[in-house]
Amino acid sequence: MRRRSFVLLLAGVSGSVIAAPAMAQGAGQDAAAEAPAKSEDIVVTGSRIVRDGYKAPTPVTVATTEDLVKSTPSILSDALNKLPQFQNSSSPSRSSHNFSNTASNGNVLNLRSLGGLRTLVLFDGQRMPPTTFLGTVDTSVIPNLLIQRVDIVTGGASAAYGSDAVSGVVNFVLNRKFTGLTGVAQAGVSQRGDNANQRLGLAGGWNFAGGKGHILLSGEYYNNDGMLRSDRDYGRQSYTYAGTNSSCVNTTTDKTACRPGGSLNPYGIYSNVKLTAASEYGKITSGPFANYRFTSTGELVPFDSGIATGTASYAVGGDGYSISPDTQAIAPQKIYQGFARASYDFSSDISGYIQGTFSRSELSYVSLANSLVPPTGATLYSGNPYLPTEIQNAFTPTSQSITLARYGAGSPKPVTNERTDFWQVGGGLEGKLGSWKWNAAYNHANSVFRVAQHGVWDWQHFYAAVDAVRDPSTGNTVCRASLSSDPTIRARYADCQPLNLLLSGNAYADQPGYAYATGTSRYRARNTQDAFSINLDGTLFDLPAGPVSLAVGGEYRRQSLSLTSNADPSTLDTTEERAAYFAGLRGVAPSAYYYWLTNVGSAHGRQNVKEAYAELAVPLLRGKRFFEDLSLNGAVRVTDYSTSGTVETWKLGGTWSPVRDLLFRVTRSRDIRAPNLYELYAGDQAAISQLVDPVSGLTQNVPQVTGGNRDLKPEIANTLTVGAVIAPRFLPGFNLSVDYYRIRINKAIGTLSLSQIVDNCFADASAPECGQIVRDTPTAFPTLVRIQPANIAAVETKGLDFDASYRTNIGEGALALRLYASRLIKYASQQSANAPVLQYAGINVVGSNPQGFPRWRGTFTADYAVGNFGVTVSEQYIHHMTLGIPGSPSNFVDPHVPAVWYTDLSLRFDIPSHGGNFEFFTTINNLFDKDPPLIPGTTPGVNLPTNFTVYDTVGRAFTAGVRFKF
Repeated sequence: MRRRSFVLLLAGVSGSVIAAPAMAQGAGQDAAAEAPAKSEDIVVTGSRIVRDGYKAPTPVTVATTEDLVKSTPSILSDALNKLPQFQNSSSPSRSSHNFSNTASNGNVLNLRSLGGLRTLVLFDGQRMPPTTFLGTVDTSVIPNLLIQRVDIVTGGASAAYGSDAVSGVVNFVLNRKFTGLTGVAQAGVSQRGDNANQRLGLAGGWNFAGGKGHILLSGEYYNNDGMLRSDRDYGRQSYTYAGTNSSCVNTTTDKTACRPGGSLNPYGIYSNVKLTAASEYGKITSGPFANYRFTSTGELVPFDSGIATGTASYAVGGDGYSISPDTQAIAPQKIYQGFARASYDFSSDISGYIQGTFSRSELSYVSLANSLVPPTGATLYSGNPYLPTEIQNAFTPTSQSITLARYGAGSPKPVTNERTDFWQVGGGLEGKLGSWKWNAAYNHANSVFRVAQHGVWDWQHFYAAVDAVRDPSTGNTVCRASLSSDPTIRARYADCQPLNLLLSGNAYADQPGYAYATGTSRYRARNTQDAFSINLDGTLFDLPAGPVSLAVGGEYRRQSLSLTSNADPSTLDTTEERAAYFAGLRGVAPSAYYYWLTNVGSAHGRQNVKEAYAELAVPLLRGKRFFEDLSLNGAVRVTDYSTSGTVETWKLGGTWSPVRDLLFRVTRSRDIRAPNLYELYAGDQAAISQLVDPVSGLTQNVPQVTGGNRDLKPEIANTLTVGAVIAPRFLPGFNLSVDYYRIRINKAIGTLSLSQIVDNCFADASAPECGQIVRDTPTAFPTLVRIQPANIAAVETKGLDFDASYRTNIGEGALALRLYASRLIKYASQQSANAPVLQYAGINVVGSNPQGFPRWRGTFTADYAVGNFGVTVSEQYIHHMTLGIPGSPSNFVDPHVPAVWYTDLSLRFDIPSHGGNFEFFTTINNLFDKDPPLIPGTTPGVNLPTNFTVYDTVGRAFTAGVRFKF
């Protein structure tokens, strides 16, 4: 018993080790006595120095695959996101799918809410290359079936592992020595019949050459059918936060008092909210019959604006439009994975390996419907054969057109397909030189990310098709551009089909003009990485307290990014380019590029990175009174980026065990994140976002353009962790760690949001942000807002992590208890030196891309196994929060968001067979069908009205299947 407590205590020095809860195989078996047979079995990420007990002071959480899949049997990323260390990660169920111009839909892990770019992801100790053009890693591409565990370093680790390890490291550790056959077959579905999913996998490991060689092979498939917003009742109600004072008069000196969310116009929840800028079948916004609308039968009637709210252009009821709920809440996903590895012992001191992996992740989702809303309404000119006679007769010499704003929810919605193809091959040698261990490795990785959005407005074709006229020679309705006197233009639009915007139902979408006016926006990003590394660790000499250990090494990486697009907005950013592209057309909106929703700019860049590091572990005292162990650990790394220069990182830490049952640890480190290739070299990318403009008082869509910045420098983070690990001998099987962390990031790469740029300029007309806003007149609604990253931000977060486990026998069975909990003390962000410090701790951020920062999060799991039967109950807790929009007016009528508990139940039954066993299981997630809190956004109908990055939106769901191992 004492030996086991000592082993687990030492393992806890570098983190809290989760050993898989032992299943009782017979009456009276002592599960708590099952310790690893060898200390080298406990090889935990966190330090480059490997030695008995793994004496690194950096906190690490170790999650075994066996534990993770019990409560979350889908994929490992979904299970990891239930741990409180991960906050605001993105995934197909945690992202907005309205647009496809950002690669934000994959399984991107986010430690400490510091962003996926500050979380370093490793696959069996090797750095994963970016899989998206944004520089993030979609962990869906990592093969799951042969993963033994996941190590999560919850502190800065740049000195040990390199750039990007600001918030920590997530290492998917491969079970290299697996022998036998293992697999899984399962299927699941929500209680409401949607979000159906299936998983199939088979893996094997075999020795050859008399045990000198070993082969691993695996193949896996995962499918999820996804879920529409309309599949949930609360997703069909068009809930929205809007101002509650529609006739607000400012009686204060506060400029924002009457803004939505201001002190005199607090946010309240409305249902059936509609936007008055357009109507379903077309609202006339200028020209004869302005403020009239067309009905589904083509009748022209006055436009009913509905009941006004305190947010401009938002009304309850009336003839405005609602964003259709028939869009994706959870994107359908397919994952295909294959892995192969062969290793061989050339001698007792040298071995080598080669391995390769291929993964394909596919997403498909329905985006927002094709719309014609300000500032991109359609102009219909006099002489258009589709215009009703009453409008044609109302034209005057000075009024020869109308502007039509039509939402078109009934028309076919654009469908977006995303695909990530990832493959990696590599090999290496490792061996011993006396007491020293060495390894050398090379890896080549290639990731191709493809996006195609089908059925979206092609603006060139659209403006040609909508400008219909009578052909004087035939009397047929044709596109005006096809009759141009310019032969080049006439040839360009020879196949143009006229578009009648006043049709409805199937007739609207089935007309040839609709097919002509829509197209496919595509882009493709390719990331490559070649990495060479060499590492050496061993003992320098012995001190009375033990050996002094040293690890040294170096790495060279070569990375490249190539992003190409058929809708690069930078090729239409001059008057001459636009004039040439839209030649022969009229009525073209100034904000129009190639397509309506998706215009992604190109990006091309490459860099090489040279790194060298050294780490030293020095035992000072051992076996003394009040100094059972006292050790120091330090590391330094020099990294040279061809793009952003040389930077140094370091860490210094120590551990102290006054008695065998208790250990204290502390680490101070300097960490970095260098700007990635997209941040440096991104070309202009166009998008639209809704803006509540304090200058014009309008709420409309505004074009925004983002781009890269080649002057970016590495972010600098200073990290402090202080903690304690307890493994009392008087309570065998119990372990507890408590760690305090503080991370401060200076010169953070930040990007002001659209609303922040506009609000900052509104508050100070001399602010530099004013130069990023284009207005036709000083009081007009913006025609363009430019957004660019810069080293302007600062972030600080601090909190406490708790990790406790207890394993014992009860009756004839084995009980395993596990608790993870995190207390967020502070999360503050400053977007620029002139901006205020924004506090996020305890805040549920309201918006189209919500975030949550609960002060407490926790997961408690109880597992009981007796005979061949096992049951696991998992409780997930999310503390109550306060609604807010940091940096903008955020006064809510009821700002309280209640605490939420989720319960998962899993049952399993083992059937031994042929030297192995089949484990039949069923899992019920969200056992009590807990609804998420009602938290609408501030744009009607864009997402499900809750914080989908924090809460479960599926409800009760069932999974059943079989796992087997022989």
